[in-house]
Amino acid sequence: MIKKAIGLNEEGILLADMTEDGAIPAEDKFKALGKTYKDTAILETEEGETVACECEEDDDPEDEIYIPGGTTLKYSTSDLDPESCHKALGGELSVDKKTWDAPDSFRPKEVFVKYTTKSGLQVTINRAKMYTRINWAIKKNGYGLLEHTLKVLKPKAAGVKKMQVVDTSITESEG
Repeated sequence: MIKKAIGLNEEGILLADMTEDGAIPAEDKFKALGKTYKDTAILETEEGETVACECEEDDDPEDEIYIPGGTTLKYSTSDLDPESCHKALGGELSVDKKTWDAPDSFRPKEVFVKYTTKSGLQVTINRAKMYTRINWAIKKNGYGLLEHTLKVLKPKAAGVKKMQVVDTSITESEG
């Protein structure tokens, strides 16, 4: 059955820290960084590049190779409280979770990604490097956001694919 990918379910975009061996973590390790800000989430594969083997003697190329573009997930969360900043950017969080101290420099981290659309398509990315930046518009109609860019990478574990889409509405007897 053809299924359209529409919106996110109530769980949002879930992340889990990369394991040492690249093995997929247990379900309870996946957590959202916050609610996804409207119209910011996009999973996109960049346009690839074609390289032609051209000779001076011929008008047409002898051969051509295609180098595929990388895949990136971008989205923003609208939670800028100390705990959310700590989860996304690292640094120090006070015991009472009232104060966040930023790290000396923001470093990317490797994560697993999982989200499910409202139409029941579950997307899993088995290794991504996440870069987060603060975009806090300090004005009357501004909104503070944490902007996340996740570059899909080759999984560490053997036999694991970089990305998977599963239709969760199909039962075992239907599939």
